[in-house]
Amino acid sequence: MDNKTIEPGAFAAHSMALTVLSRLRDKGFQALVAGGAVRDCLLGRPVRELDIATNASALEVTALFNGARVEKVGRSFPLVLVNGVEVATFRGESLEEDLFRRDLTFNAMAWCPDTHRVIDPWGGVGDLSKRIVRFTGNPVERIREDPLRLLRAARFVAELSGEMAEESLDAMAAEAGLMADVASERIHHEILKAMAGETPSLFFETLRQGGLLPYLFPEMEKSVGHDGGIHHDETVWEHMMMATDAISPKFPLLRLAMALHDVAKPQCADTGKNGIRFHGHEKAGEPLVDAYLERLGFSNQQRAYVSKIVRHHMRRIDADSTPKAVRRILRDLDESSLPWQDWMRGVFADGKANKKKRGGYSLAEMRLMVGAVYAETSPKKQGAFSLAHLAVNGSDLITHAGIPQGPCVGRVLKALLDKVIESPELNTKETLLREAALLAEKQA
Repeated sequence: MDNKTIEPGAFAAHSMALTVLSRLRDKGFQALVAGGAVRDCLLGRPVRELDIATNASALEVTALFNGARVEKVGRSFPLVLVNGVEVATFRGESLEEDLFRRDLTFNAMAWCPDTHRVIDPWGGVGDLSKRIVRFTGNPVERIREDPLRLLRAARFVAELSGEMAEESLDAMAAEAGLMADVASERIHHEILKAMAGETPSLFFETLRQGGLLPYLFPEMEKSVGHDGGIHHDETVWEHMMMATDAISPKFPLLRLAMALHDVAKPQCADTGKNGIRFHGHEKAGEPLVDAYLERLGFSNQQRAYVSKIVRHHMRRIDADSTPKAVRRILRDLDESSLPWQDWMRGVFADGKANKKKRGGYSLAEMRLMVGAVYAETSPKKQGAFSLAHLAVNGSDLITHAGIPQGPCVGRVLKALLDKVIESPELNTKETLLREAALLAEKQA
């Protein structure tokens, strides 16, 4: 047990939860704040919600709050929602037994509203202060109770910028095969939470050390220790991890994309007289990453975003780039439904993750790239790089150019866009209708 205390004011923002807590205690039940709220408070982080642990049964809680909106959820142990506040019956006969069954030491703490003391049977306060992620009790038993805990532990390493306790990491490696039993929906949810953590690379590093990569991202393991090529002093693995950490936590999907952006480099490696190159690795990586994310339960939109970032991460704008070259890049990003800002964030992160060229792109280089794109996207000069920017649409082609409704319309519009990208002055309705008629004749 620890003598750590938390003043009630730390939870003042959660008035509904405190009301539920007080009412349970007034009726003679044990009731304490448990789990993540205690952990986050000790970390000095915002407490998102208060979860209450009590010796009252689900039926007793339901009866006590008869006038409130009450829903019963959860299968493994009784859990009741009282106006959005989670009230869980002890797992076991007592609070101590409940805390002994929780996953990680710093999640197995409770706060007593009478004494303000933190109840800490597993030394979670100490582990939290040292940023150590440790399973409670027998780590193998904890993992077998719910194999998702393998990922959950790795996620907390990323959130805390911490490390796994040695015995817990050994247990992960021994039980890694249980990942095959975890539903994909639960896996992808944990991955996204990990990508919003303080140091997302540590999530992947923990997966690697714990033997979990083969079950999630098989080809990633081949990048560990692999020569980064002539432009890098770091390995492929180190480069991807550095690029991941270079992205803001506001963009978890982009972080995931950067963690995977060079995953196909090992299979594309070609050693020449000047060293190793990886021609076409971005194209080879796109279907590989898409297959990963499909298997892990990501949505079609999420899959497309991540895989297209991988596909386009080698595109560059420099001092030699012409306006039409910039428009081609913008067209390809638009066709992939990728915001150019996210693509550029990835490009900057990719450049920063380089021990050979410390610091990545210079401020002048970044200004040049942003300026080149802005010149084509600003309201004053809206460069045509999307079908929406054309002076004609499909209806115009059918009505005024005599093109029959069908696939030909789309092909002609795309061909018109290619022409306008090369020569923006063509983007008038009269000119494009004339060009459309000629194109339709050639395709007929």
